[in-house]
Formats: sequence, structure tokens, C-alpha cells
Amino acid sequence: MIGLFMALGLLAISPCTANARIHERNSVLPSLSGTPVDMTSSQGGTYPRANFLSDGTLLGAYATTVEDNKQLVLVKSSDSGETWSLLGTAATRPTNASDLDNSYPLQLPGGRVLLAYRNHDKDPVSGDYTAFRIDISYSDNNGATWAYLSTPASMPGGPDFTPGIWEPFLRNAKDGSLQLYYSKENSQDDQDTIERISSNGGADWGDELTISGQDLTSRDGMTGVAQIDGKQLIAVFESRQGGTFQIDSITSADDGTTWGNRQIVYLPTGTGNNAGAPQVVDVGGTLCVSFMTDEDTQLHDWVNGAGAKLITSGDGGATWGRKIEVFSPQTVWPGVVALDDTSFLYMADKNGAKSQKIVLS
Repeated sequence: MIGLFMALGLLAISPCTANARIHERNSVLPSLSGTPVDMTSSQGGTYPRANFLSDGTLLGAYATTVEDNKQLVLVKSSDSGETWSLLGTAATRPTNASDLDNSYPLQLPGGRVLLAYRNHDKDPVSGDYTAFRIDISYSDNNGATWAYLSTPASMPGGPDFTPGIWEPFLRNAKDGSLQLYYSKENSQDDQDTIERISSNGGADWGDELTISGQDLTSRDGMTGVAQIDGKQLIAVFESRQGGTFQIDSITSADDGTTWGNRQIVYLPTGTGNNAGAPQVVDVGGTLCVSFMTDEDTQLHDWVNGAGAKLITSGDGGATWGRKIEVFSPQTVWPGVVALDDTSFLYMADKNGAKSQKIVLS
């Protein structure tokens, strides 16, 4: 309920809003630092994501279209995102027969780098999906070259609407295992967040664990996960329960084995507006959630009219506030990565993949 009051910005005096105001006074203030940086060497690109390698290099990934092919491109930065250079390509497929996107890079503790992504097949004539896959590729030279590793999840396609799988997210668990999160459709109105675990670096995967949406008819998806204060995890995701999209969260006290405590993170302002595609990062004890919303343009044609915003929490996700706009409309698919205890990079598709440094003070 506290998250609901914070999201709507209600001014009435109540215990909830009083607690929210305490959080506002105690939380840090996010602000933009410098100007947006093109991650793509002017080649365009969408759905940017990045993580640090052990040598201090930032490894970024995004999807782009080159002539008649969709590509997953890797870039690197040696100066914490001030500049980016092209590194290589992890996958290339024809645009008329495939849907290649949602790439997410992560280095394993042993040094191997993984890239999770959606790799769907389409009928070149009808455009129908004929197969859905979440694939994993690996690189043993910090992202310069790539090879196929595994397919943790797959589903058959068909004519008209067929439930699919989307938006993988990788995380190294405390026990040395690898966690994969993704979205799984059950119907046009119902989608769950799934977790799978690998104990051998992504080569083989355990059974599905549904961590959100199992007891609701809701479209839960685009999940991001962060560790809170070294003790528990928080997962954020978009959710639509018969109306428009909002941002929700769940938490885990056992490093992802079990999940619960579903809460509202953000409700868009106005009527009939959406907030979606969130990601979350812990920056020196402050949780920062990126998301996109059409609450300012009110086009009611999601995802058209979306801009990219940010909210923070200084109390582990109990309350949220300090909303700022990072990229104006039209901007989609934001992501985040921490730089240090006081700053992070906010990445999004704003006429191509861009990164913007955010400072907490």
C-alpha cells in the first residue's frame, strides 16, 4: 500500500504518506550526469544491457538490423560508459524467418562470458512464430567470439497466437549456481515469471520454478533481479491484470529458492496509462528501478508515447520515490548497471541504444 501512495503522489495526510515523506527526506537524490552516449557507433540498436567483466571492462549487448539480418552485437567500454567501441557479433539470422532479441550478458566466476537471448523462428511468408527459444551462447575471450552453449527453454509455435517465452535475465547465485529468469506466456492475458537453475555454468538446466503470476491471471514479465544489502533479493517486473501495465515486485530471503511478498512498485499517473519494462540495481544500498511509461503523452497506444524514468528506494523496496525522467518520449526497453556506490548507467533505446550516467547524492 505504501508503494501505491508513493506512485500516485497523494498529498493527503495518512500513516502511509507520512512514512513516504520520511523516505523522501532520507533517500538520496538521483540526477543526470553529462549527456547521453551512443553505444552503437551510430549503427542504431535496441534493448541495451551491460555488465562488468572481471578486468573492469563493461560488456554491453543490443539487437540491431543490418540489411536483411537481425544481429546481436557486443560492445565494450573501458571508461565506465563514457565511450563505447564495437567488439563482435554473437548471432545473426534473417529478419523474415526469425526473431532475435533480448540479449543479456553475464560473466561467470570462472571467467567465461554468457549471453542469454530469445531466438525464435518465424514463417517467412505468414510471419507466424513457428518456434520459441531462449538460447545461451558463450565466449572465452571476453566477448570477441561466441559459440552456442544451450537452450534452457523452448516452446512450439503455430498460426495465430501461440504462447511464447521472452526476456531472459541471468544472475550468479551465492552458492555458485547460475540463475535464469524469463517470461512465459500461458495465454494472451496470462504470463508468468520463470526461474531455472544451472549447476554447470549454463550447460544444463533444472526444472521450471514459477516465481510470479502462478496464482493470478496477469501478464507478468520483463523481470530484473537485484540483491538487497547482501541479505535478500528483489525482482521487479511489469504486470497487467485486465487493465494497463504497472510495476510490481517480489522478494526472496533464500537467494532465489522461494519468492513472495508481492508489492506495487509504481502505478502510472493519469487514466489508462502504462508503466512497464522495469529493471533494478542496488547502488550503495539504494535500489534504483528503471522503467518506461506513457503517462506524460497519454497516447493510450502502448508502447508508443513511452518515455524512460527512474524511481528509488532507500529502505529495501518498502517505499519508492524520487521519480525523474531520464529519456523523453519516444524511448523504450531501459536497463541499468551499477558503476560504484554512488552512480550507475541507465541504458535505453532513444533513437538507438544510448547510455546515461546517473549520480546519487
